[in-house]
Amino acid sequence: MTSEPTVLALSRTDRVLILLGPAALGLLLALALPPAARWLVGLGGPLPFGFVVKAVAGVHGGWQLAVQAGIFMAVGAVTSAEILRRVTRVTVADDEVELRTAADRRTFARVDIGALYPERDLLILLDRDSRHLFHGEPGASRDRLGDAFRRHGYPWHDEDPFGELYHRWTPDSAELPIEVAAVLSARAMALRKKAAKEVTELRAIVEKLGYTVRDDGTQQFWRPLVRS
Repeated sequence: MTSEPTVLALSRTDRVLILLGPAALGLLLALALPPAARWLVGLGGPLPFGFVVKAVAGVHGGWQLAVQAGIFMAVGAVTSAEILRRVTRVTVADDEVELRTAADRRTFARVDIGALYPERDLLILLDRDSRHLFHGEPGASRDRLGDAFRRHGYPWHDEDPFGELYHRWTPDSAELPIEVAAVLSARAMALRKKAAKEVTELRAIVEKLGYTVRDDGTQQFWRPLVRS
């Protein structure tokens, strides 16, 4: 018997917190920073970024405080919009998974998925050759994700099932074929430049060569592909 799809998205409370929280924090900072800066200036000692502290200390009531509050709240609103843009709405059906963000919608058939697992705040999907299909920030906890995927019969794992196969990449490593090492070298430069599109494209090339890679900051870790 086919079960109803499970939709995993931000709760109403989470959405309200994301929408209002950063702006409210910006308002609180705008009100709290000037007196705190005046207190620091009053101590009379040397200050790190002293010119910034003195500029903030010069903000008093009236229009100056209103302008500062408006700037901080605008930064908070931009932060809220960016968080909501990245959050992935996950719909789990018996035969497919739909992953939807503000700018993208992707669907993967169950038969093409080899493994799913959480990694920090991300949801990772691998195909049956352990290549990366998707990684994104879901609008649900890992417990809710695990319950939903298991209930619909997907190969959910609480951690990377291939985690023990990874090796740290270094430029002088002799363990990899020359062509793979060359791509990883180029990808390391892209990581340092924070060129996300290039990083993703170079991962795809590595996977065509029979390996995959994951990142920890700017450090890369590689492993061979594994057929499931």
